[in-house]
Amino acid sequence: MASSNFEKEKQTFLDYVNDNIELLRNAESSFSTLIQSLLATSSELSVSTVTSRLKGRKESIKKFSGKYQSKLEKGKKAYEIKDYITDLIGVRIICLYEKNIQEVGDILRDNLCLIDSTDKSQLIEQTENTFGYKGLHLDMKLDEAREAMPEYSRYKDIVFEVQIRTIIQDAWSVLDHKIKYKKSIPHGLKRRINSLAALFETADREFYSIQEETEKLEKIIKEESKSTDAENEVLNAFHFAKLSETYFPGARLASHKVDALVDEIVKMNQITNGSFEKMVRDNIETIKGYQEILDGKHTLTLYTVIRHILYFCDKSSFAHILYDNQRITFDNWLKNQDSAS
Repeated sequence: MASSNFEKEKQTFLDYVNDNIELLRNAESSFSTLIQSLLATSSELSVSTVTSRLKGRKESIKKFSGKYQSKLEKGKKAYEIKDYITDLIGVRIICLYEKNIQEVGDILRDNLCLIDSTDKSQLIEQTENTFGYKGLHLDMKLDEAREAMPEYSRYKDIVFEVQIRTIIQDAWSVLDHKIKYKKSIPHGLKRRINSLAALFETADREFYSIQEETEKLEKIIKEESKSTDAENEVLNAFHFAKLSETYFPGARLASHKVDALVDEIVKMNQITNGSFEKMVRDNIETIKGYQEILDGKHTLTLYTVIRHILYFCDKSSFAHILYDNQRITFDNWLKNQDSAS
């Protein structure tokens, strides 16, 4: 029975958690797994991590005391503490880009029951001289369909909170919690903190903007016909990827490997897109012939084939693009080819 006696309700809450600790832990795991499954249905989302936790009992009591106790007692209103701790079970979703926050929120709203929503980004943007971390907080419970399923029926009355943030928002939230006396610090120090928060926000938007521009550039390069301007540009990762898809269809390109190899090539020789394509086009069959004599002992990857092509075409500039043992083996094969001809 609810009351307005804090000590009594505090003990009732502690007893509730103690008596249901296994149920709550299982619910936490189940909700986290369910959310990961829901998000996995969208190939367009850029979600970094999904984590969950069960809030500590002391932390829950502290939150209730700070946010609700005085107001409830002033109004002499009976309460149960657990009804006000909607984040006893919390799931945190970290996205790469700010646009993904609403996309994740929409998926959860479509598949679960929304109780309450707090858009911290909107609240901060509407308030002057305020700093803090952004993100979207959703209080949720299972939808009716899942409540009827045997694997979820035990959790039908449990409310949980989902926090959705970007990586940069999450980083700011960690730092934000380390700043002491945020509400009553001197004006000059508060301005500095606001400036820092603005830098994080700018970084978040720039990160997404760069990603958008990268995707646009990739699309343009894939769709463009050959042009003199493009051929005369110094080789970059986008053109390398396009040519690789042309001459190595079906090969899986790892962006970090492409980036590293192109950077290495350009440092050795400011090779252009056009000359690089000509090297690959004119000499790929030679390297494939060399690959056949390796008898599968040393399979050449796409990247190693290109290294051999570059060395074959310009041994002076690309003398060190192969390891010593690779270069010696390849040179011996080339000598044998010359002798045979």
